[in-house]
Amino acid sequence: MLVPEISNQPAQIRQVNTTVTEVEEPLVARKPDLSIEARKPSLVADDATGSKSKSDTEAEPKPFPGIAKKSTPSMEKPEVPDVPQIVDPLDKLVDEAIEVSHRRMLHTNVHTPWQIAHGILALRWEYALYQNDKRIRAIDWVSTGPSFRGRPWFITTSNGGKGHPFTEPYAFEGHPNQFLAFYGMAGIPLDHKINTGEKTITIADMIKNAKAEVNTNEEITWTLWAFSRYLPWDTEWTSNRQEEWSIEKLVQVQMQSEPTKSACGGTHGLFALASAVNSYTKDQKQLRGTWLEASMKVRQYIEYARSMQNRDGSFSSKYFEGPEYASDVNKRVSTTGHTLEFIMEALPQNRLNEPWVRSAVSRIANDLIEYKSQPLEPGGMYHAIDSLVIYRERTRPKYAQQLEQLAKQKEFEQPEPAEPIVGYSKRFLEQEQNATQYNQYQPQDQDNSNSGQPTSRQARRRMFSRFR
Repeated sequence: MLVPEISNQPAQIRQVNTTVTEVEEPLVARKPDLSIEARKPSLVADDATGSKSKSDTEAEPKPFPGIAKKSTPSMEKPEVPDVPQIVDPLDKLVDEAIEVSHRRMLHTNVHTPWQIAHGILALRWEYALYQNDKRIRAIDWVSTGPSFRGRPWFITTSNGGKGHPFTEPYAFEGHPNQFLAFYGMAGIPLDHKINTGEKTITIADMIKNAKAEVNTNEEITWTLWAFSRYLPWDTEWTSNRQEEWSIEKLVQVQMQSEPTKSACGGTHGLFALASAVNSYTKDQKQLRGTWLEASMKVRQYIEYARSMQNRDGSFSSKYFEGPEYASDVNKRVSTTGHTLEFIMEALPQNRLNEPWVRSAVSRIANDLIEYKSQPLEPGGMYHAIDSLVIYRERTRPKYAQQLEQLAKQKEFEQPEPAEPIVGYSKRFLEQEQNATQYNQYQPQDQDNSNSGQPTSRQARRRMFSRFR
């Protein structure tokens, strides 16, 4: 079991050994059909013998209500995929690294929504959690609407619903619509239902709310990421502020962001741009205007990453600021993983076999395998795993699709029901609306001489977003 210990040290996870049965082609976007002191839990994991810690004997708080009778929608059981003979040793290495990563298990009563949502990003429908002694599907459990420290994962709004906004680092969303983007990557469909305790919302409801709340005062990176997964590239709408928006406008706003001053070296913003460009090029053969500018920026940063790649295949631990090698595996996996994740989304199909790309994939896979028993910070680790998952989807698409179908049909134990937090969404939204500091935006570069620490939720979220 993992026992929380609040400290300033990075949240880490250690593996638990459980047995579990000449025009460049654009990437086909994998869209579904349809003071800050970081209070991060310092985690201690079970050893390979399965000996239980003190927390094993403690009763776990019941999760949030709304448990479905079935863990997944009924579907015809897909045929077991014909595993192709692996000729390329790199494919075997990637498969092993992903399989090893499945054995790193988080606990529903210990780990935060931020940590668990990152796991869904990477391992998707096959991502499992421990709930007491049961092994459950993470997506099923999250859909029941669990709570964390007295706050629900999701709240209802007048426009639909959303993930619980930022409260403190590494608890809920670190950025607006971050969880929605993760669910888009996992291929969760628009009609997928999520219990909030007060009513049931869908992914479509969360998109409706994201459209209504989008504004230039808050980061739009993850909104663009999510919309590029779920919506056509030419989607337009009007926000609650009566502002005209479109996905193209989101791209324009994202283009103004300086990667070296953004979260995780700007890799998330570049990923969102690449994803939007991919969506556009699926429908439009020629890049023009904003889309051409975005594509050029994406290509530029691909070459920046390549030019600063280390001899062992890892990318610069300073992202795009300059060359640097990280001997610490946590930092190396995080920085190289984030950069490779962006490159896997952005690189044209005919460049995936280039030696420098294979070297980076090999570096991440080897690190995940070699350090499988060492605690790793979950955010960076899961982005690194996601880079390998995307690589497999692009180099072996048919096999990856078959694996996804099998993952959706895989049988897990049912999550336990929970008690609702009645009226929470209404109380939260009223408090948010009445918070003058939250609603009055102050530019990030404007000097606030009244206080040395950001006091509003929005200001604290902006500061946190520089790092995550």
